[in-house]
Amino acid sequence: MFANRSFSQKILIAAAAVVIGAFALFALYNDSLQRKSIGDSLDNYLQDMGLLTATNIESWLSGRALLISAAAEALAADASAEAVTRLIEQPVMTKTFDYIYMGGEDGSMAMRPKDELPADYDPRQRPWFKAALAASGITITDPYVDANTNALIVTLAAPVPGKGVVGGDLSLKALVETINALDFNGTGYAFLVSEDGTILAHPDSKLAMKTLAELFPQATPELTAALTEVEVDGSTRLLTFTPVKNLPGVKWYVGLSIDKAKAFAMLDEFRWSALVAALIAVAGIIGLLGMLIGVLLKPMRVLGHTMDDIAAGEGDLTRRLQIDSQDEFGRLAGAFNRFVERIHASISEVASAARAVNDVSLQVMSASNSSMQNSDEQASRTNSVAAAINQLGAAAQEIAQNAASASHQGPMRAVWRKAGGRWLNRPLMPWVN
Repeated sequence: MFANRSFSQKILIAAAAVVIGAFALFALYNDSLQRKSIGDSLDNYLQDMGLLTATNIESWLSGRALLISAAAEALAADASAEAVTRLIEQPVMTKTFDYIYMGGEDGSMAMRPKDELPADYDPRQRPWFKAALAASGITITDPYVDANTNALIVTLAAPVPGKGVVGGDLSLKALVETINALDFNGTGYAFLVSEDGTILAHPDSKLAMKTLAELFPQATPELTAALTEVEVDGSTRLLTFTPVKNLPGVKWYVGLSIDKAKAFAMLDEFRWSALVAALIAVAGIIGLLGMLIGVLLKPMRVLGHTMDDIAAGEGDLTRRLQIDSQDEFGRLAGAFNRFVERIHASISEVASAARAVNDVSLQVMSASNSSMQNSDEQASRTNSVAAAINQLGAAAQEIAQNAASASHQGPMRAVWRKAGGRWLNRPLMPWVN
């Protein structure tokens, strides 16, 4: 099918194939560059956002830790009931912490805001009290359920040497609000996870205190800064983790979860735009090539029409192609003109020879006609002579017959004989039987 197409169509098809192939390779190359660029930009963006969030959480907790440390130092100088009350009733304490309290080594408990505690409540048995004494400094507990509110909280606690432990409770809701302050343009969210993979804070409160293994059962991601792809509910998500530094007693990570399809939506837009641009470019290039080919192949078409005329037997061999250039078509037109000129000269010589042959043929035909006329006359004369001979033969036969008859009838019998158209009465010689 391709072989039956015209030369210009073959050029257009070949050009279209080359252009499409070039655009396809260019699109694939740009696609890989765009994918790498988007991946690098996304990785840098997530690293920056994770670091920013981790820094915000660190600053948020560090500021509250400083308040607890300052309270511990103040109570170390004066841990009387009046001093404890003045300290925990300070507005900065009550506004910063959900609860601020002092647990004494004697089992006493001073807390603001005041709340009823269980009768058997002993602060010395609580994890925050033990962790602060064990750390000999400020510490942050892992999330736990508050005995009064049944809400998930963390406690910042610092020991007061020889007197007890001062602490403050912070609701994880505040951490969730801090984490949710991140704006990913609807492509993802942030969450807080502990070193053992326990989710501490999540936009979906139902997932709090679950583990990464429960959330991602097929491929549990590692707590690294590298982007990790995981499948969740039929969609692919990108995960990265940034450690929250300088937290006393704990090691937390800020996890960022991004929808890969949304993150790379720009790449899909680029692919569509590249496809549309390629189609427009191919159509434009083919149109321009069609016009250029029409101009460039005009000498070829003229040559083809001229050869068609010659092949059809109606060509004018005195016609010559106009040579406007010295390219391949110009040289081809020149060669065609020389070829036609030679054919013209050859045909002229053949025509001249044919005319000479025609003249000789006419002479031969004239001589032949004369010979044929002479032959006809000779044949006519021959026929006349033959007729005379036949007449003479007939007369001789008649004479012979008459002679024979006379010999039977006697001598000197007169016999009439026709000779020369007259009857003669001649005496016959006597015959002896």
